[in-house]
Order: sequence, then C-alpha cells, then structure tokens
Amino acid sequence: MRTTILAYVIAIFGLALIVAGAWDIYVLSNEQTFLVTLTDYGVSIRTIAGGFIMIVLAEALRLLLEINARNP
Repeated sequence: MRTTILAYVIAIFGLALIVAGAWDIYVLSNEQTFLVTLTDYGVSIRTIAGGFIMIVLAEALRLLLEINARNP
C-alpha cells in the first residue's frame, strides 16, 4: 500500500516538474529586459525531461507492483 502511494507521489512530482518547466519557458519567451539565448532554454527543457522521467519511473514502479502481486 505504501509503495502504491509512493508511485502516485512520484507521478505528481513529475507532473509538477513538467508544469514548472513549461512555466519557465513561458516566462523566458515573454522576457523583454535582457537578451534570452538558446542556452537559457536548456534548464527548462531539462526540467521538463526530468518530469517525464519521474512519470516513467512511477509507471515502472506501478507495473512492478502489479507483476509482484500476480506472482506470490
């Protein structure tokens, strides 16, 4: 039961990372006070990629729990 909750917490954290990365890209695209270079977008893209990795990790944990429950 606790591992299932952990999988959902990891998935929610991954979703939060994706939203934070998208927000950062939005802020950078509307920036007018300084010149935004391509490398400034790298942090946002890495944050979004980390969010996808967290969601995949949560799904793998959920599938592992399902496999483990079927094989006693």
